Amino acid sequence: MNGTMSKNIKLKRTVTSPWSGLLGVVLITFALVLLFGCNEDIYTGQMKQNVKPLVHLTNGPLEGDTVQYIVHFYWLGYDDDGTIDHYEVSLVDGDPLGFDPADTTGPDKWVSTISTDSLLIVTANEYDTTVTINYSLYARYDKTHTFFVRAVDNRGDASDVAYSSFTAYTLAPGMNIISPANPTPGSSQFLANVITFVWQGKDPIDMPWNYQDVESVRYFCRQYYGYTVEDMNKDPGRFEDWWGPWIWRHAENDSGRTTVMGDDEILQIGRSYIFTVQGMDEAGAVTSVFSKYNNVRHFFVLEPSGPMLTVREPILGHVSFIGTDYDAAVYYVPTGFPLNFSWSGDASKYGGIVSTYRYGWDVGDLADPTEWACSPNPLIMAAPTKKFYSGVHTLYVESVDDFGAVTLAQIEISVVSATMERNLLWVDDFYSTDFPQLLYAMPTESSHDQFWYEVCSRAEGFDSDLDVFDTTESSYIPFVPNVQKIMRYKNIIWTYTSDDYVCAWGGLVEFVPESAEQANPNLLLFYLTAGGHLWTNGKSDRNGGLAAVLPASRAFPINLRCEIWGTTTGCADTSGVTSFAYRDYCVNVLDKAFASFRNDVDILRDIEYDAMLYGYKDENDTLTLSRSELPDVLELWEEVTKEGRFFDPQVRGFFYLEVYNPSYWMSYTESRVQSCFHPMYRMVAKSSKSPIDDQVIAFWVTKHAHIKPDAEGTIAAPSVHFGIPLWFFNREQVNAVADAVFREWQINKF
Repeated sequence: MNGTMSKNIKLKRTVTSPWSGLLGVVLITFALVLLFGCNEDIYTGQMKQNVKPLVHLTNGPLEGDTVQYIVHFYWLGYDDDGTIDHYEVSLVDGDPLGFDPADTTGPDKWVSTISTDSLLIVTANEYDTTVTINYSLYARYDKTHTFFVRAVDNRGDASDVAYSSFTAYTLAPGMNIISPANPTPGSSQFLANVITFVWQGKDPIDMPWNYQDVESVRYFCRQYYGYTVEDMNKDPGRFEDWWGPWIWRHAENDSGRTTVMGDDEILQIGRSYIFTVQGMDEAGAVTSVFSKYNNVRHFFVLEPSGPMLTVREPILGHVSFIGTDYDAAVYYVPTGFPLNFSWSGDASKYGGIVSTYRYGWDVGDLADPTEWACSPNPLIMAAPTKKFYSGVHTLYVESVDDFGAVTLAQIEISVVSATMERNLLWVDDFYSTDFPQLLYAMPTESSHDQFWYEVCSRAEGFDSDLDVFDTTESSYIPFVPNVQKIMRYKNIIWTYTSDDYVCAWGGLVEFVPESAEQANPNLLLFYLTAGGHLWTNGKSDRNGGLAAVLPASRAFPINLRCEIWGTTTGCADTSGVTSFAYRDYCVNVLDKAFASFRNDVDILRDIEYDAMLYGYKDENDTLTLSRSELPDVLELWEEVTKEGRFFDPQVRGFFYLEVYNPSYWMSYTESRVQSCFHPMYRMVAKSSKSPIDDQVIAFWVTKHAHIKPDAEGTIAAPSVHFGIPLWFFNREQVNAVADAVFREWQINKF
């Protein structure tokens, strides 16, 4: 390190000591003693000549050793003709040939002690070199010291001095600017003209992974021109005068971990600046590697646009706003729908801090504080539940940062009359074509349509010309029925395939975390919470079925609560509890007969074992047991299982299925079945050795079964989910299931 820099470095932690040559902090846990001369008058007879005591260093750094900057010395003294009264120790910079003799000349250069050991924290504040550890650069500092000790006997004579010279070393601390966040680490960014910088420091003791907190910090902020970060690394002494004073890391008001630039100084709009922070450890080593990835931030100053304000509603989703020029986000809700809005702001990307929030419904004059529901307040981040029964209403949410930049969010709520005047809507989300039907591996488009027309016709009032919505257009882009459409119906059957490209189902139920910039409403959840009833079923192999909630292709079985982001150890991330499958369909675990399977556990998975032969009614569940009209078994359609057909049991068996809460994985993950999970049908696998044998393939959806819509003729009732496409099953048995479900919904014709 450049000499100009190192000579100005001062340690923050000091201990009062009579050693003028001791530059480190010496921690010696022993008492000081007063030295008295001997009064020879108390002796009678002739005095013998005193023999000097002896002292030896028994443990500590060997002569010439390179050690860490925390060192421990031990010594032992003895006196042939008396006793050791005390010891005297001294520590100086340099080795015996290089230190200043004045450092040990005079009694004030020595410390007296009765102890036989000393723990010292010495300086290592001379730059040595830069080392690479795990592909990262660290500055190495060292300094040579000599430790002296002598014994003094009861007659005041001192022994010859024992000493040891050693070089103390340390790795310089590293600093990392953690706020404002840089979306592209290492690159320049645009920040406001008042910026709150926050940093953290790590002081490696001997290796990067063995670290402690830094002792003190300092920083500077300057316009960025005529020099580079490379210049700071090559010639740090050139920039010494730019640094501010050293600040103790734990100084009051968090001044050792954060600062605001632009409050006392002016950051000019349109100019380029650099901010950097440096740490010092207790040995005096300072951060000597500067990088835009860690402790240097290069930025351009722009007029702040306002915080990013994210407004959330559990059913409608969430949307983000910046500034005041955004159009309103428009949502359609049924009459009396409970709206529960909350919000949060983030100004950290440009170095600001959100100061206040306020909100109001249907604010006519934004400048009139009396039209807002509250005064600006940093703690108001939610509005009370609100219900509307007609009209169009707008929620305004305002967020202001610490230097006055404003973001205004507008949420427009259009109230849709939930007439629910029609009994049943079939949403055809199962795409196929009219290919020659030979193997019966997939239904043709016309045969699938005809099958569901016949099922739906068992409901009172169903009209195939009015009550069908096909999500697949000729462009193969899936379309979703709007709110106005679904709120005309008391009940909906939604059939899906496992192809995400032509199926709207996956886009509706996919898990979107709150951290995402924008989440769209889940139409199915919206409908359930409005009191509608769903019957969902379809092709559920691979990523189909409720597995479509997962954000990417996953290995099965999977615990939704803990593994929504993939198979993990433990359960540190439980964000999956907010997924549609877990929260609203009450499913903890998903598994398949055919998919990608886990390799982190030893589970026997094979189509020869896992394929389904038939399903049977679960009579242990009280809800299912009370519905005696449900058929006892669900068998595969005879056309599907004929010899030579794709799902011939002698060839492979049926595998377009998904199972729910399989007992073996519930037990393995120590999961408890939710009280709202009610099995309807279980499967019989080709082999009893299969882990999914006897597991649930259909269940009642009861989480929202208590909700009765306000519309005339509506009832509160459970919904239903099947993890199999019913086209492949016995027609009479499927019709019996439909009759039982329609009777539950009170729309049955037969």
